[in-house]
Amino acid sequence: VRAPQGGGGGDSMRRPRDENSVRVTNLSEDTREPDLQELFRPFGHISRTYIAYDRETQESRGFAFINFVSRDDAARAIKALDGYGYDNLILRVEWAAPREERA
Repeated sequence: VRAPQGGGGGDSMRRPRDENSVRVTNLSEDTREPDLQELFRPFGHISRTYIAYDRETQESRGFAFINFVSRDDAARAIKALDGYGYDNLILRVEWAAPREERA
């Protein structure tokens, strides 16, 4: 299945880390997806939340991605939460970089 070409239809099948995606780092190993949804939901509708876990130990790797439906909502979340103290740590919240293709 291919995503439609051209503009419009912003909700089409895109890569998980699209232009509305925010990367959150310096997360506590105890942080779970519902915690992040509660933290980011006040800024707008969230389409996806993903916390990276180590494949072997299943422990959090300390970062996550939050996908917002609206880029404006994502920008407001970045502005408000970058440098925010959460669970005794200072969060780093920024635009997610496009994922590089693996060789």
